Order: sequence, then C-alpha cells, then structure tokens
Amino acid sequence: MARFLRIALILGVLYFATRLLNLTILPIFTDEAIYIRWSQIGSRDAAWRFISLVDGKQPMFTWIMMVILRFIEDPLVAGRLVSVVAGALSTVGLWVLSFELFKSKKISFFASFLYILSPFTLMYDRLAMYDSLVATFYIWNLYLSILLVKHIRLDVALILGLTLGAGMLNKSSGFLSLYLLPATLLLFDWKEKKKAKRFMKWVGLVVVATVLSQMMYAVLRLSPLYHMIGLKDVVFIYSFREWLSHPITFLWGNLHGLMEWLIGYLTLPANCKGITDFHC
Repeated sequence: MARFLRIALILGVLYFATRLLNLTILPIFTDEAIYIRWSQIGSRDAAWRFISLVDGKQPMFTWIMMVILRFIEDPLVAGRLVSVVAGALSTVGLWVLSFELFKSKKISFFASFLYILSPFTLMYDRLAMYDSLVATFYIWNLYLSILLVKHIRLDVALILGLTLGAGMLNKSSGFLSLYLLPATLLLFDWKEKKKAKRFMKWVGLVVVATVLSQMMYAVLRLSPLYHMIGLKDVVFIYSFREWLSHPITFLWGNLHGLMEWLIGYLTLPANCKGITDFHC
C-alpha cells in the first residue's frame, strides 16, 4: 500500500506540475476567449445560462466555468482550470479502466503516466476548451460500460446514465459513448449457462441508462435556441444519406491529415527553443 501511495503521489505531482506551471504562458486562443466570455455572461445573468447554444454548442463546459469564475478572479486561469481538473479525472479514469481490463497496477500506472506525458493531453489540459472534458466523459463512460457488461448491475447502469447525459450536455460527440455500447458485448460472458437471461438483463439496464441520459439532455429544450445544435452538427457531420452518395470521396484526404496530427501529437511532449516557444 505504501508503494502504491508513493507512485500515485509522484504521478499526481507530475500531472499538476506539467499542467499548472506557467498555466497562462500560452497566448489565449480564439475559442478560449469565446467560451470564457460566454461563461462570464452566464455567471452574471441567469437568463443567459444557455448562451453557448447561440453557436450550437452544449453548455456543460461553460456551466462548470461559470462556477469557477465565482472563486477565481482571472478569467483565463478559471477557464483553463476546468481542463486541468478534467485532465486529472481522466488520469484517474485511465488508471481504473486499465486495472479493470488487465488487473495489473503496473499497467494502470503506466497508462496514467503516458496520459500525463502525451503531447495531445499536455496541450489541451492547459487550454480553456471543451476537448479535455470530452475525453474525461469518454474514459469514464467506457469504464462504466465495461463494468455494466461484466456485472449487470442497476447501480452501475444509473451512474452510467448520469455520465452519458453529462457527456452529451458537454458536446454532441458525447453521443458516441451511447452508440458504441453494443461494442462492449465483446466482453460479455457468452459461455455462461444463463447467458440469455443475463443478456436480456443487460439490454434492460442499457435502456435504463439511455432513458436517464436523454432525460438529462432534455434540459436543453428549455432554451429556445435548442434547434441551433442540429444546425451546427450538420456543418461537421454527414447524414447517412449524404455519406452513401460519396462514401470514400474524403477518406484518403482525411486519413492523410489524421496521420500528420498523430505524428505531431505522439512525438516528444515539448520542443522548447525559448521560454515562450512551446511546440507540441
């Protein structure tokens, strides 16, 4: 236990040192300024709590920032702290997820260590943007989905419904965690004698989690700007009908761009030529 606590403490110090040190040294990004301004307005006027819907974005990230802005005077620090906390939750989430899959503390600590040093997470955990919080919900949704398919328990389904709903309230891509739930059946015990009964119970609990998540998401319908989400989504997402008309037209171009990003984000964590020259 002492060794476990020492390693956990070292990783914790490493995480917060890499995220909090010179937190404002990077110039403010355009999107950061927009999200921070939304949060400032919403924190001062309850009528504008759904202000992010003006641009078709769900409000969870800005809601959290609105709370932190009440305690932190510097708006840039307040906004970036949301991502710092989200990244910390992701680090813990990766640990428990890895342990659930591999039952090895060494693998779990190594997974968390890789997260801390990953150039992608190192960058986005220091920016007041949605991405870190999106990753947090993905990780915890996956962990709870695996627990559900392995143990088939109502309490797990209820917690999963809450995290699914929160992820959807953060960004439309949060729906992917719901759509990918059937993929967790790869971990279902198909050799068990009562597998049919357990499978039907799993289906029922997935329905419970889905209904709960949609009940949470329905709060956005309180705003007259709710329709803006659909308008924003079609800018970035092809409908199934559109995709059928050109299934591979953009495939190779997107794969080429993706590989360039992966190379950039999976190399050395930082290439510093000067105090303010920070490249990832």
